[in-house]
Amino acid sequence: MGLKKNLSKSSTIGVKKSGSGVCTELSVKEIQALLAEHFGIRNNIIVPNVSWGLLDYEADLLIMNKTGYVTEIEIKRSWSDFLADFKKDDVAHKSELIYQFWYCVPEELYSKCIEKLKEVYKDSLDRPNVISYSDSGILNFHGKSASYCRGNHRKLFLEEQLKLARLGTMRYWSSKFKRLRSERENKENEENLEIL
Repeated sequence: MGLKKNLSKSSTIGVKKSGSGVCTELSVKEIQALLAEHFGIRNNIIVPNVSWGLLDYEADLLIMNKTGYVTEIEIKRSWSDFLADFKKDDVAHKSELIYQFWYCVPEELYSKCIEKLKEVYKDSLDRPNVISYSDSGILNFHGKSASYCRGNHRKLFLEEQLKLARLGTMRYWSSKFKRLRSERENKENEENLEIL
């Protein structure tokens, strides 16, 4: 649980949150990493920010298990962000490729989110489950272990599984290249400062 240890030692914890309405100090990337650590990268293909190539909308995090079923997790950092999700078109979060769907919200918003979901989804079997998180990296899973499965769903065909794996590989290497360029630029800047 290395990420949780790093978050609990982080200097941002306890810092007053800005007036932006955001209820957490964690970035979306940090929340994605917590979820990936929980679900296990050795057992699942976990891809953040899938916005093209597989779905007709952007998914914050997709987790495909060994049998080819996909869980989508929609990460929210504020109440207004959570409410905005209900203004999206009818396609969002309703793909037949998504077997389970979860919202992931700051722990202080959990009760409000549950009330809103009960209002929107009258049938509890159709209602998404919720994961709450703290700034220290604690995840709490609320709801049925099987989560909810909206409408028609299926596991991914082999070609779709490979496409998701390819998208994950592209995401990884793009991030790696960006980090290496940044490190190189920082090193060059440090060398230039030493010359002065």
